[in-house]
Amino acid sequence: MTSAGARRLVRDVAVASGVAGVLAGGLVLLITGPFTALLSDGGVERASTESVVRMVALLLPFAGLYEITMGALRASDAVLVSTVLDRIIRPIAQVAAMLAAGWLGAGARGVVFAWVAPNVAAVLVAVVLLMRIRLRNAEQRTEALDHGTFWRYTSPRMVARVAQTLLQRLDVLILAAVYPLEEAAVYGTVSRCMIAGAFIGTALRQTLQPQLRRGIVRNDIAGVKAMYGASTTWLVLVTWPVYLAMIIFAPLVMSVFGEGYVRGATALVLLSSAMLVASACGLVDVVLLMLGRSWLSTVNVVIALIANIALNLILTPRFGMTGAAIAWVVAILLTNLLPLAQTIRAAGLHPGGTALFTGIGVTAVTIGVPLAAGRLAFGSSLLSFVAVTTVASFAYVGGLYATRDRVKLDQLVRDVRRRPRAASRVSTS
Repeated sequence: MTSAGARRLVRDVAVASGVAGVLAGGLVLLITGPFTALLSDGGVERASTESVVRMVALLLPFAGLYEITMGALRASDAVLVSTVLDRIIRPIAQVAAMLAAGWLGAGARGVVFAWVAPNVAAVLVAVVLLMRIRLRNAEQRTEALDHGTFWRYTSPRMVARVAQTLLQRLDVLILAAVYPLEEAAVYGTVSRCMIAGAFIGTALRQTLQPQLRRGIVRNDIAGVKAMYGASTTWLVLVTWPVYLAMIIFAPLVMSVFGEGYVRGATALVLLSSAMLVASACGLVDVVLLMLGRSWLSTVNVVIALIANIALNLILTPRFGMTGAAIAWVVAILLTNLLPLAQTIRAAGLHPGGTALFTGIGVTAVTIGVPLAAGRLAFGSSLLSFVAVTTVASFAYVGGLYATRDRVKLDQLVRDVRRRPRAASRVSTS
């Protein structure tokens, strides 16, 4: 596909997203009255709620545009720019804007605007950058790509994104419907802790996805397998220490939010354990998508969603947040193990190998063993946590240095250094 064709495709998708956002915003505006009546008793409280909902409705079109512009930047090989804008500048701007809104007494509407405004600004910045960057020509395999092919591939992703959102939110809503809101608040905090552990992993996914895509387009299966295995190893090295700490010191982690949150420790252990498996599967869904199996990926997410809903309805009323956590664990395993089996069957692609097994072993021995021993010997106090994590950190760094060739750390350093030079070769308008 030529640069002009790629630009036209991005523009068409942005228009479609903008229209959908406007329609969705208009629908929200239409139901604002009845919706806010259910949430408030009336008077000043209802007026305030209505103003917040209307503010969200007006800014809703930018939600889809934000995802499109960030994706277009990554497609333009401006991965570092999109990562800094998406993962560093925008979150910092949101926090700063909300603090300023609170200090100025802007009220609920002002706080919502402060949270969303950086997203709008990021969209505008991304558009300016995209106007200056000429999208790279795609490889030969994509020459025949037309709008019909594009929409057949991407349409299932809309269904998948909705299902993924429900997977992340529905259990909290079911828990809140059955138990007091405090229980849902504790579980919501548990889920945020679990997802926070994948923050760096998300940046790694965004950085490596274009390289996986190019390898598959070139039919370089051996190269893709090597990159898949190396990236999974790096993902394990980044996320496993965090999840192991959450598993072993779960009561201490939850006590940070208050004594009443300690009862969420079991749920945190369950979800963090599931994320160990998810990290060891690596970018499996990305690989499946790059193989052109977007419908298969969507089916996997829908299966996981159905299982999650069924288990939530069965387990949550009886076991509370532990039941909700079990339901989510099953969903996490399904959304990772199903695509792993499918990529193996479709192209023989899997992350297993010397690098991954070495990374798992080093992390388990240098992080898991010291933390578990420290917890058993000295309890779950803050002092014991600081002491054993300090020891474990030195052991971990030493273990990584000793095995740096086997876990592909040298390759990671070379790739990171190569990214700025590659970005500088992107043609500008």
